[in-house]
Amino acid sequence: MKIYKGLLNTVGVLLLMAIGGVLALATAHFYSNPFDLLSQKRNTEITHSLQREEQVVLLSLGVQEIENTSQDKTFFDFKIPGTTRTSHVQFSFDAKVGIEGEDVKVEEAGNNRYIVSIPEFIFIGHENLNVKLINEENGVLSWVTPDIDQNEMLQKVLSDELQDEHIEKNEDTLREQAPSFYKRIVEGIDPSATLEFKYS
Repeated sequence: MKIYKGLLNTVGVLLLMAIGGVLALATAHFYSNPFDLLSQKRNTEITHSLQREEQVVLLSLGVQEIENTSQDKTFFDFKIPGTTRTSHVQFSFDAKVGIEGEDVKVEEAGNNRYIVSIPEFIFIGHENLNVKLINEENGVLSWVTPDIDQNEMLQKVLSDELQDEHIEKNEDTLREQAPSFYKRIVEGIDPSATLEFKYS
């Protein structure tokens, strides 16, 4: 009986030693280098920080445009003399230009380097709109002509063609602002990281 109990104790000890060994090997496998885990966490944090879901404003432009519009009262497509209304309106606002954050791509390039692909620059929106009527010219019978819609005039000022023009004129500045914006983010996570930029 004593031999039997001793045998059981020996087997139990060996079993515990075997389990401990397996756990030790597993732990050593997954945590052999704690710096690897820190590096992976840092890489993930940098990637998520750079690939934002919202639009990123890189530049605010002070825009001033003058729109001239005329309209007449017509009869069977014939303009009635003296019914012309003409408005010269100045629109000034701050245009917001930048990129779609979710379209930014980040690739790890080794040695703590990252390649950041910047998408096309876009017109995000405007604020601080100011509308000023510069001049108005009305014919003798202009009272029969509907008032000119300034909202329609504003839509012309904000047309896709003019938006693209603002972006094109300021593309060099935008290409300077993008690295500056993203480097500030990365420096807060890992000042030693290096960023390289590619543009669409």
